[in-house]
Amino acid sequence: MIRSLKKRHRRERWFRRTGLMSLLFALLFLGSIFGDIIYKGYSAFFRTEIALQGGHPDLLNPHARYSVREGLQWIISSDDVDMYYKRKYVGKLSSDQIQAIESLKKQEQIRLVFNKGFFTRSDSREPELAGIWGGLIGSLLTLFVTFLTAFPLGIGTALYLEEFAPKNSFTSWIEANINNLAAVPSILFGLLGLVLFIHFIGLPRPSALVGGLTLGLMSLPVIVVSTRAALSSVPSTLKEAALGLGATPLQVLFHHVVPAALPGIMTGVILSLARALGETAPLLMIGMVAFIGTPPSSFLDPATVLPVQIFNWSRSPEMGFVENTSGAILVLLFVLTLLNGSAVFIRRKFES
Repeated sequence: MIRSLKKRHRRERWFRRTGLMSLLFALLFLGSIFGDIIYKGYSAFFRTEIALQGGHPDLLNPHARYSVREGLQWIISSDDVDMYYKRKYVGKLSSDQIQAIESLKKQEQIRLVFNKGFFTRSDSREPELAGIWGGLIGSLLTLFVTFLTAFPLGIGTALYLEEFAPKNSFTSWIEANINNLAAVPSILFGLLGLVLFIHFIGLPRPSALVGGLTLGLMSLPVIVVSTRAALSSVPSTLKEAALGLGATPLQVLFHHVVPAALPGIMTGVILSLARALGETAPLLMIGMVAFIGTPPSSFLDPATVLPVQIFNWSRSPEMGFVENTSGAILVLLFVLTLLNGSAVFIRRKFES
């Protein structure tokens, strides 16, 4: 008996240590990934400028605009100069150009400034002039269409299936299919959007409208499942008490059940939108992978989204685009953190 008890205690200690080691290994792995992204991406928020008085036109970007600061005219350097000044990456620079850069350093005619163009410019073929503004606007427009598509349909479907639909084989078949759709790979929704919205309906490609509708279809099953789970967690005694006091089924639903389930409902909706914001595969299928040099001004204009823009930059061999890719990932992670944080805040707010 005592041996058996000691054996169980040893197994419990071994299990705890194994779990702790697994957690530490996962945190180390995740931290190394984040550390690498931050190391490569933080410099994208700064750019190298050269004073025109310093000469060396071969070090400048011919398409950049002049800016006047401190009585001097400054212009954005080329991406090779930018990478050398930030990270000592030689790239295609010749020895004469490297000597010229070092000479400019001594004369204080080259410097780093905050790269606001990274947030205010759209995509470009040149990494030093590329920005995330077009992808960010496309993401916001696409996410807005996704919300308008998935939120009312998903909430309405969940309310009907959970509270009003008769329990028979047909509704059971619908519920099973909705649960299966929640686990379908996202690229299949891209194929559905390509066939339904572009080939059949004839909507313009690529546009935020088509992208939002496609992501709306992808988010719809997740919202239905999460909303039904929130509704089913409401105690049945609450419904019975309201009905006993003379409330109608509709009054019970909207005055008692929905307010009680609202934290779970809003959490599911926000998390599904956060997933849609980070999706790439379904948008590649509907043509949102195209190069977009100007931000969209309407839902029908050609558009791309930030994850797809990151995907395009990651395929470019220039070192400047590697830096831009990591910088855009940091921005995307920041937006996703805000969405996930707002989900936690809303849940706690309604639960208190």
